[in-house]
Amino acid sequence: MNLKTTLLGICYEFISIREVLAKANEEKSGDILAGISAKSTKERIAAKQVLSQICLGDLYEHPITDYEKDEVTRMMIDDIDQEVYLEIKSWTTQKLREWLLDYSTTEQDIKRISKGLTAEMIAAVTKLMSNMDLVYCTNKIRVEASCNTTIGGRGILASRLQPNHITDDLEGITASVLEGLSYGVGDALIGLNPSGNTAASLSEILKRFDEIKVRHEIPTQTCVLGHITTQMQAIKMGAKTDLLFQSIAGSQLGNEAFGISDAMVQEGYDLMKEKGTATGPNVMYFETGQGSELSSNAHFGGDQLTMEARCYSFARHYHPFLVNTVVGFIGPEYLYDGKQVIRAGLEDHFMGKLAGLPMGCDCCYTNHMPADQNDLENLTLLLANAGCNFFMGVPAGDDIMLNYQTNSYHDIATVRETLNLRPIPEFERWLNKMGVMENGRLTKKAGHADLFGKVQKGATPARIGVDKVGPRLKTDTLLNFRADHAAARDTVLGDVQVEFLQEMGLKTYQTTCQSKEEYLRRPDKGRCFSEETLEQIKKDCKQEIDVQVYVADGLSSRAIEANIANTLPAINSRLEEVELKIGTPFFVKYGRVATEDAICETLKAEVVCVLIGERPGLYSDESMSAYIVYRAKVGMLETRRTVVSGIHKNGFPSVEAGAYIADLIIEILEKKASGTELQR
Repeated sequence: MNLKTTLLGICYEFISIREVLAKANEEKSGDILAGISAKSTKERIAAKQVLSQICLGDLYEHPITDYEKDEVTRMMIDDIDQEVYLEIKSWTTQKLREWLLDYSTTEQDIKRISKGLTAEMIAAVTKLMSNMDLVYCTNKIRVEASCNTTIGGRGILASRLQPNHITDDLEGITASVLEGLSYGVGDALIGLNPSGNTAASLSEILKRFDEIKVRHEIPTQTCVLGHITTQMQAIKMGAKTDLLFQSIAGSQLGNEAFGISDAMVQEGYDLMKEKGTATGPNVMYFETGQGSELSSNAHFGGDQLTMEARCYSFARHYHPFLVNTVVGFIGPEYLYDGKQVIRAGLEDHFMGKLAGLPMGCDCCYTNHMPADQNDLENLTLLLANAGCNFFMGVPAGDDIMLNYQTNSYHDIATVRETLNLRPIPEFERWLNKMGVMENGRLTKKAGHADLFGKVQKGATPARIGVDKVGPRLKTDTLLNFRADHAAARDTVLGDVQVEFLQEMGLKTYQTTCQSKEEYLRRPDKGRCFSEETLEQIKKDCKQEIDVQVYVADGLSSRAIEANIANTLPAINSRLEEVELKIGTPFFVKYGRVATEDAICETLKAEVVCVLIGERPGLYSDESMSAYIVYRAKVGMLETRRTVVSGIHKNGFPSVEAGAYIADLIIEILEKKASGTELQR
């Protein structure tokens, strides 16, 4: 196996397949952050040259994580069709690329060969593809799956209706659902990301979804995207759901950071087969996204694209109905800008389809990255041409709960009309019956939720009721959206005012970040302090305490200035009532959530709580969260954190949130557990 090449008179030699894979990847900020990216464009091309001559058998023999130590690797290898693998093990990555692109290679040929491909093989050939290669090749492949309806047919573009709400208000959720249906959205799924994560709250939302689906005789699927354990509790309580959801990673350690394992997902799968409401065989829904393993330090030196490919090996074991990458959701530390997001979206879609998955994409961006709606729309059109199974649909493209931007109801209709694509056939017949669609286009009635009865539009701050011109947003709506995006960007770049901190009596300590730009690109530096700073914190603050509450700027200075004056006193007042030993409050500049781990260890606190600014959304740039941990340790799993989010005047009011957080802290102390451990 040759890992050396000469390019433009320079000799490049690599020490392992893992290094070749990492350095052959297109530039990604996450790989740079991990210290594994190519140092130059020349080195990147040299790595691609070496990779092109590596045999598939060598990639099979060198997975990112060892078979004996990682269950994702074991699932991947054990699921491989060995007969097919033996046919192709001597192929080079170059031969695989050219075979995939060749006119004579059919869709059925690709589907057969995919059964012998490991994630590392799929990742390798992806790194040799240009963007147009990815579009062309993926367009050859259609992967169908059946739940209540069948997704993935040629000429079909489905959509997930995502009616998220800041407080899970049922009437607000319903208003967004009915408006989405009136735009022809929701044939893949009516699926909500809940702001809370209790079995009771998930059950109530699922009940409402089922009522809507039954009342209007809608041929679709429903799901609430809580943690898999919470969904399972709801199902055991009698909740009706067509799909079981979970976010997944490409390593066992990455999945542990999500609080899951293969055994847990298998238990959920078996439960769905027994008690789920789907009429078809495919009952699972998985989400992924480049960078998740890097963010949880669970990548073992593997690059983020290769780790993403490994997610698909995990997913295909369960024959899901839906899989989508949430391609721009994490932020600029892993995909820096629109260019990187577009590339990653095309890569993920290709890899998922090549792995045999019914692949969709959440084409999205956050307000703390240099990307905008134009980047999102470019990716959407590229993926639609590549045969993407489904996209998200939210009111006017603005998710008010998750504080990010994705495809709008209007986008789904526009792409369908532009590229002559249609909804899932049963759903289209239903749309025709309801007067929403005719001959593949929206009617004049479309976009009006009152087609389905009385709608309480005031129950949600989502951008519903904005109407349309053709299938597109009206000018005022579009310009208001862009203005709100500009304001959100300004909030990210602002600092908490010194005068405010002085008024609150909060002394400031700074992480190892030296600027806001470094904070955005180097999350590792925003999680830790210098030894000198930790010593100063120890000197200035109380130690051996029950509770340490402090403030960090996070991604929104305005969130801190708008909420802390009410939330912090409300927390302390309640904790004092039960005579707990409370630490000295302070402020952390350029602070990430995980600063609480070092602070907890330094001050020997039983419980630590950080009040931190959330990334700003277009609806609110004043939203704050609280992260609470029992006996936090540096390097611990993220699933040990209990989260209270959406604290702002139009969400969870700051005084009420403070009282609630205090009661949570008291419960955590009593039960000596936090995060998913508290829920068990």
